[in-house]
Amino acid sequence: MPSSNQLLTDDSGAPPAGLSGVVTRGAGLAGVGYAFSLVLTLATYLALARLLTPANFGHFTAGSVVVSVGAVLGESGIEAALIHRRQQLEQAANSAFLGTLAGGVALTLLALAAAPLIALFFHSHETGVVAAVLSAWMLLRLIALVPDALLMRRFSFARRVVIDPLSSIFFAAGAIPAAAAGLGVWSLVIGTYAAAVFMAIAAWVFAGWRPRPRLARLDVWRELARFGRPVVAGNLLRHAVQEIPVLALGRARGPGVLGQFNYATRVASQPLGAVVNVGGYVLLPAFARLSAHDDRFRAAVRTALRWLCVLAFPAGMLLVPFGSPAVVLVFGEQWREAGHAAMALGVYCAATSLDSIASEAWKANGRTDMLPRMHGVSLLLTVIFVGALVQFGLVGVAIGMSASAVGVAAYAVRGMAHALGIRLADLLSEIWPPALAASLMAGGLFCLEHFVVRADRHGTFAGLALLTLQALAGGAVYLSILAVLVPGSMRELLDAARTRIEQLRSRRRPDHSEPA
Repeated sequence: MPSSNQLLTDDSGAPPAGLSGVVTRGAGLAGVGYAFSLVLTLATYLALARLLTPANFGHFTAGSVVVSVGAVLGESGIEAALIHRRQQLEQAANSAFLGTLAGGVALTLLALAAAPLIALFFHSHETGVVAAVLSAWMLLRLIALVPDALLMRRFSFARRVVIDPLSSIFFAAGAIPAAAAGLGVWSLVIGTYAAAVFMAIAAWVFAGWRPRPRLARLDVWRELARFGRPVVAGNLLRHAVQEIPVLALGRARGPGVLGQFNYATRVASQPLGAVVNVGGYVLLPAFARLSAHDDRFRAAVRTALRWLCVLAFPAGMLLVPFGSPAVVLVFGEQWREAGHAAMALGVYCAATSLDSIASEAWKANGRTDMLPRMHGVSLLLTVIFVGALVQFGLVGVAIGMSASAVGVAAYAVRGMAHALGIRLADLLSEIWPPALAASLMAGGLFCLEHFVVRADRHGTFAGLALLTLQALAGGAVYLSILAVLVPGSMRELLDAARTRIEQLRSRRRPDHSEPA
């Protein structure tokens, strides 16, 4: 394991040789880790869907409102500031550690004090108790913040390949036995703490860094906070956007509908997470290395945008035809309402990928001032659309979220062009082909599934097999349309796949150049 000094040497500012290979390899490793996490999480929530009620999930979702926002406030943009920083890294890391530790203690106490207000707002004493018990989760999250940033900074993918999958196992080990014992919502609390404790310990172990508080400096902390202030403002607005549907549904419709919303967003987040979380984990440090080289940085942003759209748009739009039958087949008939909401969130998942890449590019280029602007637009649109459609229940709120996401995506693309010096026409040329191809694919699959196949009327295994076959056919249609619209991109994709296969074969081939 590298020493602390090796981990925190100053950067020269020049991008390392073979950076694209590092990013590609890192995204692949992160993808493998995410796939393991996804399978484990799916198995866990499959079990919990049969052991708990929608109301149990609703109480937990409402009780976690304060701590999720508080964790963003405590983070203060420090993770992005540490990744972007090039000088005085040891002082910066120690200053960040002490600052986040103090903030975690203070925010935990504030969350504990706010728990009675949560109970009053949601008209539920149990929700208030859940909020109080969850308050210490923020401290565990913030303790792991600095080692997480150091892992990302040096392109270490232990977080995605090892820590995340194991944390899913720890959550399951805590939540499922407790749910089977009849503990209800408290099984989710137990699982959350089990995963949080493991992730905090594992982050420190894999980072290999130990704090030296005497190196902390107030002026360095102020520099980090100054860089991170717009980041945290943007993140707070983003979390406020995420909590608006929770507040609206929880207060107007009760914990049962809120539990359905929890499952709908969890299902809908998987396609987006598979692309954005994996890509985002490597994009910020990669963009940060290239930010001082304008031409390479702009080219990298366009390339990342192209492939993010090619992957994220069809992944999100598959929810439109398959959201409801997939949820019913996997989790049971009682979750059908969540499936309808997942269908309405398909556009939301596709559109959100654009503001994700814009955020990473702005942070890497030092234009963090764009983050609160974009998320402010998101907050305004969400209040308007969700507020207007909440009277139509869960599906109305999901449609409102999708409509808001489209508006925010338009602002993000325009903001990238303005802030990064890239022509708007160049950005749009990367976006519209996969958007059109994914929309046509989703429309065709919707007609096929809901008027002909109707997979949810078959048994679980037969129904899932039918959905899989339809998805494969839809993927072939999507790639065919894309090949017509942008043949150059498809050739690039095939060349990249061919090169990767050759690399894997060469690694497996024995080397006979020297005697054993």
